[in-house]
Amino acid sequence: MSSTLKPQKTKFNRHLIIIFIIMFTEVLGFSMVLPVIPFLGLSLGLNPFQIGLIMSVFSFSQLFASPVTGKLSDRFGRKPVLLISQTSTLIGFLLLGFADSVWLLVAARLIDGLIGSNMTVSQAYISDVTSPQDRTKIYGYSSAVFGAGLIFGPVIGGTLSAINYSIPMLFAAGISLISIILVILFLPESLSLKKEKIKIKLNEIIPINEAKRFFKDSNVRKLLLLFFIYTFGFMLFISSFALFAERQVQITAQEVGFLMAWIGILRVIFQSLLINPLQKKFGEDSALLMGIISMVFTMVILVFTTNYIFAFIPLIFLAFGTGVSRPILTSKLTKSVNKEETGSVLGVNNALSSIAQIISPILGGALIQYLPSFFLPALSATFFILLFIQWLKGSKTST
Repeated sequence: MSSTLKPQKTKFNRHLIIIFIIMFTEVLGFSMVLPVIPFLGLSLGLNPFQIGLIMSVFSFSQLFASPVTGKLSDRFGRKPVLLISQTSTLIGFLLLGFADSVWLLVAARLIDGLIGSNMTVSQAYISDVTSPQDRTKIYGYSSAVFGAGLIFGPVIGGTLSAINYSIPMLFAAGISLISIILVILFLPESLSLKKEKIKIKLNEIIPINEAKRFFKDSNVRKLLLLFFIYTFGFMLFISSFALFAERQVQITAQEVGFLMAWIGILRVIFQSLLINPLQKKFGEDSALLMGIISMVFTMVILVFTTNYIFAFIPLIFLAFGTGVSRPILTSKLTKSVNKEETGSVLGVNNALSSIAQIISPILGGALIQYLPSFFLPALSATFFILLFIQWLKGSKTST
């Protein structure tokens, strides 16, 4: 019988440290290959639209995989499912490292997307071993770990890609292997009571019934739609950012990695030092409008940006805008329902966000393939302007 852990009241035990290392290596590996995959696709003869289709494969797979992975971990335990998902990610990175054809590239993203969803299991593990009063604080630490991975990953991946596009993929595979070894050697099972049976229903994967219920409430519907517009506008740009930068600014994967790391660093700084004081001074509504205006400003400037060094400047406002907007929209969404419905409404929101992440890289790739590259930030700006108008309209209606 596997060993189990009881929730810790105050101690920050070594098992949480292992989980954080696993989360860091997962995000590090993912963000390492993110700026490189589009350039790998171009080297294989793909056009931006085809690369957008391949980029959407991972998000499409995750839409179905994440809820299933969580249920499987309830039935069989966190550790075995974590090992399976990590192994899947390892295989995905290895396939990317040896990808000399389009089909290997597709297979790599499909395998990692369908089975490599270990963030869900990692969060469940944290819930198992922490007491309710400490859980928010520990999840805050995990968010910081996530952000750190997003900062270092693009820099490492972009720098290694200067040698060869395969190197960052294989390096990411090595990191995944290390995380697997850590789980095997140092991480005990955290789930003491496992479910005897599990039922996986379509409505639990795509919460259609809950979405219908929430959409009947005008306030919740408004916030879900606002969040979808925000997600679509942001993901439209960021999912095709490497292709946009390669086409309009004419830079390499290494330089794209530096730009993405710049966004990550600034977001951590803004969220740590600026956003809470800003909300206290001006209120959530005014802070949200500042964030939206910052994102519109970013996209308008990027329409005219053709210089690599100059590109760092508008990205400051993008980091601020997204760092402000997402937490406030999430907070308002959770406050719009009863406490016991928070998980359900976030589940619906996550499903809508996944749909946005599936469609946006396809649309972004098509824009870059068939239109001048500046149409990408121009369309993102249009979504953010729509977000601004809808928010103002909703605010006037509520008053």
